[in-house]
Amino acid sequence: MNEIIRELRKIPLFDSLSEQDLELLSEKLSSVQFKKDEVIIREGDLGDCLYIIKSGSVLVETQIEETEHPVVLARLEDGDYFGEMALITGEPRSATVIAEEDVTLWRLLKIDFDTLIMNNPQITLSLTHMLSHRLMKTNKTLEQTELQFLKKIQPTGFLKDFGLIRILNFAEQNALTGKIILQKDEDEAIFDFEKGQLQKLSYKDLEEDEALDKLLEWVDGRFQIKPAFWDIISENLENMPLRTREAEQLVRAFEQYFRKKFKEFIRFAGSRSTQVALNKSLHKLHTLFGCEELFQFQIQPQLKVDFSKVEKFGEKEALILSVLLNHIVRYLQMEIIGMEFWEVRTQDNEINAELEKYDFFTLFEQAGELA
Repeated sequence: MNEIIRELRKIPLFDSLSEQDLELLSEKLSSVQFKKDEVIIREGDLGDCLYIIKSGSVLVETQIEETEHPVVLARLEDGDYFGEMALITGEPRSATVIAEEDVTLWRLLKIDFDTLIMNNPQITLSLTHMLSHRLMKTNKTLEQTELQFLKKIQPTGFLKDFGLIRILNFAEQNALTGKIILQKDEDEAIFDFEKGQLQKLSYKDLEEDEALDKLLEWVDGRFQIKPAFWDIISENLENMPLRTREAEQLVRAFEQYFRKKFKEFIRFAGSRSTQVALNKSLHKLHTLFGCEELFQFQIQPQLKVDFSKVEKFGEKEALILSVLLNHIVRYLQMEIIGMEFWEVRTQDNEINAELEKYDFFTLFEQAGELA
């Protein structure tokens, strides 16, 4: 069995074909090459072929509404395939695929596939199984779409953009311990949550059921999500003096720490995925803290960590960086298998000791409530 046939056999669409049919199919494949960062297929374009990766790797991305940077859905490499639904439906591509490095692909055109279908009725069974599998995946994706929508909810915003039910679902999904505050004109309502469970609803002097019914009628108004963790940390920041004598040494330790950790992320997820996670996390960070761009990060085209704009370093800066790192790890965990083995501490005990002066590792663990 030659190399092409072995790879064709891995594709569910073709796994029931005989050796002879696979040989006929392999004759229809053509070899194509794409350079690093070159777009292979673009979301929204009509699909007219299937690709099998002979060598190299690609990234599958999609653009989610209201996000500046695309979301990386998957990383595919030798032996993987993409674009197979185009052979069946010919509908527009559902994602963009970009060469992560120079790649060589085998390409099967839809017109050749259609000829194969006409001459080989047995492939219809494979199609049935595949479409059933795709339907199950589609249903699961629809469920995940709501979760993706919830992730757009920020700590403050307008009710009309999400609706009260989604905001309350957000608290449950994120195991919120803290408050959700609604404000409309002079009225204010407070939802108290503990680990995602509603403990108390306060609105005027109404019973909770009656209060909820009234609040569900609100179309306009603002909401604010306040994790209890944030109140505790904010209080501590106001009462704890900055350690200016240690600032320079501490800044260098944090810079070294983030360089080490970004190198680990790049090894785990690749530079493109790490840059996407960083960009999304920095956007979230600005929303949470409203801070200026004091911390300079860059993954592509080369790694850069520069905290020279930080005039003094204290507990607030440690908090900001811990939240940033927590967001990056969470984004990568959604996309990359194996991130569960990642460790927040480094093997450099001196760096760890400097970061522990500001409880950085504890803040990192607690920062999940702001994620």
